[in-house]
Amino acid sequence: MLPRALARSLAARLPRAALASIGVVSLLLACTTTPKTKEETLCTPGGYVFCRCRDRQDGAKLCKDDGQSFGPCEPCESYDNPEGPLEPGDPGPSEPVDPDAGGGPDPEASCGDGVVQRGEDCDDENANETDGCDSSCKLAGAAPQKTVACPGLDVHVWGGDHAPTLAATTVGAGNRKTKTSCGASTGSTPTSGASSEDRVFKVVAHKTGTMTVAVTDTTYNAFLYVSETCPSDDVEWIACANKVDGVGNETVSLPVDEGKTYYVFVDGALPSNLDSTKLRGNFRVTFSIP
Repeated sequence: MLPRALARSLAARLPRAALASIGVVSLLLACTTTPKTKEETLCTPGGYVFCRCRDRQDGAKLCKDDGQSFGPCEPCESYDNPEGPLEPGDPGPSEPVDPDAGGGPDPEASCGDGVVQRGEDCDDENANETDGCDSSCKLAGAAPQKTVACPGLDVHVWGGDHAPTLAATTVGAGNRKTKTSCGASTGSTPTSGASSEDRVFKVVAHKTGTMTVAVTDTTYNAFLYVSETCPSDDVEWIACANKVDGVGNETVSLPVDEGKTYYVFVDGALPSNLDSTKLRGNFRVTFSIP
């Protein structure tokens, strides 16, 4: 309907027939226009929907409390890699997804394109089966060159059923020492890895939670530790394991944040019996976030 002031002004200037026509038009508009009392809800607050970044990595974004806007497309979105358009076959823009779903690779993933996508341990764009990352984008090789020195071999841990694993050896690897020794459960003296070779892994967590690093199938006195930095020497650990004084497996668990990098060192410790032949050998390392 017309405001009263405007109606009185028109009444003073327009013929009676014209005013009648304006009244009819106003009535029709009032009956056919739907009041915008609430914007259409785009998402369920607290839920996640599918998204894709410009580099074609898949992610999930959180619907905010207003039901109209979203958080960033995690874990891939950044200033240089903004959210990109969806592609044919992708879930709808409001279809809910589970951001913690791990397991198999993304059906859209393309191993060998140099972009690490969900379910891939790594992606170095080549088919070398022994350089640390094979043609299936899985960890591979008993003595990858990247594990010899910092920053180490790239490993991506997506969580859930995805648990990258590598069978390797510390023989012929590099050697770093820790600033603080990690005590053994038996033996009279805490031990460190300053006297033996170690393998270095640059691990990116794609899920917030507790990451477990397990060293099994060992043929030597394994010493395992994790750091937030990877200098050439004098590494200060944030978690370590040297529970077995002699040949045996070791496991360490620590809280991790999504998108953060951790440096894992598989080392050898000098046992209390000073048997230097047990400083190096074979092992299998597995990374997991339930």
